[in-house]
Amino acid sequence: MTFAKWRREPLVHFLLAGVAMFVVASWWEGGSEDANTIRLEEEDLLNFMQGRAQVYDAPTFDALLAKMPAEERDALIRDAAQQEMLYREGQALGLAEADPLVRQRVVQQMRLILVEEATSGLELDDADVAAYFDANKDRYATAPSLSFTHVFLRDPATRADAAELLARLRADNVSADSAGQYSQRFLYQQNYVEADKGVLESHFGSEFAHTASALEPGRWQGPVKSQHGWHLVLPLEKLGARTPELADVADQVREDALAERRREILDTAIAERLASYNIELAGDL
Repeated sequence: MTFAKWRREPLVHFLLAGVAMFVVASWWEGGSEDANTIRLEEEDLLNFMQGRAQVYDAPTFDALLAKMPAEERDALIRDAAQQEMLYREGQALGLAEADPLVRQRVVQQMRLILVEEATSGLELDDADVAAYFDANKDRYATAPSLSFTHVFLRDPATRADAAELLARLRADNVSADSAGQYSQRFLYQQNYVEADKGVLESHFGSEFAHTASALEPGRWQGPVKSQHGWHLVLPLEKLGARTPELADVADQVREDALAERRREILDTAIAERLASYNIELAGDL
């Protein structure tokens, strides 16, 4: 039988197809064996230990691993292998695509990788810091504040009770250091240093904050009502809103400027990568 006739024989086609299927099946089994193999190296164990502890200090964990008893090391290997197995099984089930929290975590990790790549070695000189400060001075302005001490009278004390005590404080010229002797125990502090409106409102309530902010330093004043009772207030220092000098906040400004530059660089890096993709919208969009 000639070669041309052999090529037309159905039996030959069947045999060739069988051989091909055997080769593919053999390859698949070999691949399955590799897929079911978990190879752990010392670096894998170190990464697992740090990830589990949420502390990333390679030298410390390297020393811990080196001194780890055999029984603990076996348990560590088992836990690391178990985590890898569960991760692979989850991937096979498509959990990363199905779970929005996992997807979000992957996106967050990718953003971290991109920002580390894009901003490696990023530094700002003094001129950059000064320019950032000039453009964002309002961010570092301090709010008006009041430093004071107070004497507290808890309800059911009346305004008349507080007024009587106020006359005594003024007559005896009671100092801030001695005020505690006349006060009932207050929920928060007795002495306040540069307390802004937010602190006053959270500790005393909005009515007290409004009234106390208008007081001028120099003598005992009141009674001032709060959500806790009555207060006799000795204002010590009143400061208006002010913008600090750059030298006073230079470290914070440098950190903020670096953070903003990183965000800008990350946005650019993401935009450049996105530009390499074709975005297709369904017909109804």
